[in-house]
Amino acid sequence: MSDTLLEVRGLGVRVAERRGARGAGHTLLHDVAFDVAAGSSVGVVGASGAGKSTLALALLRLLPAPLRLDDRTRITFAGRDLASLDAEALRAVRGRGISLISQEPLAALNPSMPAAAQLAEALEVHGLASIAEAAARAATMLDRVGIGRTAARRFPHELSGGMRQRLLIAMALIVAPQLVVADEPTTALDPVRQREMLDLLDALRRESGTALLLISHDLDVVGERCARTLVLDAGRVVEDGRTADVLARQRPTARTPLRPREASPTEPLLDVRGLSVTYPARGRGPDALVEVTAVKDISFTLRRGESVGIIGESGCGKTSLAHAILRLGPSRATAMRFDGDELARLEGEALRRIRKSLQFVPQDAGASLTAHLTCEALVSEGMLVHGLCGATDARRRARDLLAQLDLPDSVASARPGELSSGQRQRVALARALGPDPRLLILDEPVSAVDPLTRGRLLERLADLRAERGLALLFISHDIPSVARIADRVLVMHDGQVAEEGEASVVLGSPSSTAARRLLAAVPGGWSRAE
Repeated sequence: MSDTLLEVRGLGVRVAERRGARGAGHTLLHDVAFDVAAGSSVGVVGASGAGKSTLALALLRLLPAPLRLDDRTRITFAGRDLASLDAEALRAVRGRGISLISQEPLAALNPSMPAAAQLAEALEVHGLASIAEAAARAATMLDRVGIGRTAARRFPHELSGGMRQRLLIAMALIVAPQLVVADEPTTALDPVRQREMLDLLDALRRESGTALLLISHDLDVVGERCARTLVLDAGRVVEDGRTADVLARQRPTARTPLRPREASPTEPLLDVRGLSVTYPARGRGPDALVEVTAVKDISFTLRRGESVGIIGESGCGKTSLAHAILRLGPSRATAMRFDGDELARLEGEALRRIRKSLQFVPQDAGASLTAHLTCEALVSEGMLVHGLCGATDARRRARDLLAQLDLPDSVASARPGELSSGQRQRVALARALGPDPRLLILDEPVSAVDPLTRGRLLERLADLRAERGLALLFISHDIPSVARIADRVLVMHDGQVAEEGEASVVLGSPSSTAARRLLAAVPGGWSRAE
């Protein structure tokens, strides 16, 4: 076809042969072939671990060692064979020709550069603007992705997960590439921001003819945005066709609410009163510091065995709230009691002991896992640190937990870098479950997994509530998942609770503008009857 921009034939990826290396010779992608036309939109879906992210890296020749392309691979972009280009020629293609939006922003962004500088650098490196012009265009793009110029001088760790994701999107779009390879570009975003960012991608396609290869677990997003869709399974393209036809065969069965088997609990486990979180941030001037209030005077109670969902737009304070409860950052509160203990007064050994019962699954699972440890060691560590069992029992229990989360036996001996994002997310969950906590705080725990795995994880959490009386604080942008798992829902807006109540009421007949805005933006439409 004359309008073909990207042509992929015989793409294979395998683990290079190395003596004693785990998985040496193992093939991750098998004979993948597809085309992307200029200005078109193609979706890529498949289960966690199917090879979607590996495909994205392979297209740009960014595969980490020991992965390597098969010799038969042909990747033709704008008439050039990328598989045969040297490093200098590839640099000219990356970014300006093909831009990548990575799935894990914290790992992809430069931790030592402020947000605006990272955008400006992309323009300067490709010779698209002078230093002054690049700075001006970076500021404009920050506004366009909804971060705002007040965040221009902040470093990645000072931004929320959603803001980091929008910064990555901005970096990909600012150079107006011919093709955007977007690997889960909106998983860290609430439905409102998700729609805005996807609309921005569509606008770029209209303005400059940019093509889109959209990798996503969200079938509704793919259904709304892509004309054609590929299905990957175990590293092979098993389906390629019109999106509506393909997704009709991929959607999971109807979802039903999950509830614990026992009666609803009434005894408080966590009681928070007047919690506020503020932190210093960089202002517009070179030495200016401003105080940012992330959480404002929040009060709520979580009962034993109860599941409370927290929803809200990106940057509204959800993660800051979680960190404050866990004593992972500065905060002040009238009272914050966990199982009768005042959390604000605990220090040292007393705080360490209580954290056995108060576990956390962070949003950036990949960045939270120690890179050089095997997954078995990562999951065992908490049990050993808290003296819950010996090394042999800890290893056995770690393998059991990994298996319960639908991870293959090989994951136990793997290191985080050898796993998909969805697999890393489940390893982080297994690690948190190891010490047998009474409260589990989960920050976007199902964002990186496919619909089938997501359903199984939610069912497993529901079983744990019934078996152990485990309480959950479930922070998520995934409204259907919150509807399935939560007894009550808190809606946050601008650091405050905009609405609180039974999940069926808040998600069925919301009274706040913040809740109605979120539900109206859910991809594919939202009905509480789901």
